Amino acid sequence: MKTRPNVYSTPSPWDLVADGYARTTMRVLGQYSEEAIKMANLARGTSVLDVACGPGTLSLLAAKKVSEVKAIDFSRRMLSIFKSRLKSNSLPHVKVFQGDGQALPFKNESFDAAFSMFGLMFFPNRPKGFAELYRMLKPGGRAVVSSWAPISRSPSMKAMFGALRAMNPDLPEPQKAMKSLENPKVFKEEMSGAGFKDVRIIAVRKPFPTTSVKTYWTMMVDGSAPIVMLRKKLGEKTWKEREKLALDYLAKHWPSFSGRLTSDAWLGVGTKLGTKTIYTEVSKVSKIL
Repeated sequence: MKTRPNVYSTPSPWDLVADGYARTTMRVLGQYSEEAIKMANLARGTSVLDVACGPGTLSLLAAKKVSEVKAIDFSRRMLSIFKSRLKSNSLPHVKVFQGDGQALPFKNESFDAAFSMFGLMFFPNRPKGFAELYRMLKPGGRAVVSSWAPISRSPSMKAMFGALRAMNPDLPEPQKAMKSLENPKVFKEEMSGAGFKDVRIIAVRKPFPTTSVKTYWTMMVDGSAPIVMLRKKLGEKTWKEREKLALDYLAKHWPSFSGRLTSDAWLGVGTKLGTKTIYTEVSKVSKIL
């Protein structure tokens, strides 16, 4: 199903949040990337594709285990940060590309494993995103895709939205997006629809790495694209006036963060079965030999 484009399917918010994201959000998302890498059973000598790679959260972890990583994203600023990290870590086997995850510029059946961590979930055409991952994989290759679970399952997300509603009471309560990858049934159907077999949607719960209200809020303000965009919209004067309301809410409703601030994500895992596939450029029809 082609989904309606939203602002997060464009580069602008990710360029805007990139620096804070690299400082803070990578620490949170790295935990899910570690689980995804385990699920893919990566080994030395294999090649990996990382779609919607951001500042390299998964790629930098995978690079320790494999012989080749190709990573792609549409945000120039995210990629600039990623490239700087590659230079400082001396990882010549990691290559970075700017482009669209719905039209990947690589040859068919080039990779042993493919990932999209909290990226494909925003694609305006998710089935195309899944199909491109499938096209990239060698037979026997495995893909792992992540999406956030509903906010109701994640105390850290409930805390954030509660704080934002304290700043702006007119902000509606977050609703379940039943046609998105938040819904594990939809997630499985779309991944299976691209051709993946043995698809599993696995719940993964990880803690938010802080026990302090102030540190939590600072990390969210620096690394969350929706909050960075809201701050820009309000302007610094109004933001500072309302920010105290958010901090007061957190102090009242979440007085102790220790062990309580967790977030649930879905990790979808699927395998490309079969022997070598020939893709016809004109008809886009595949034949199994």
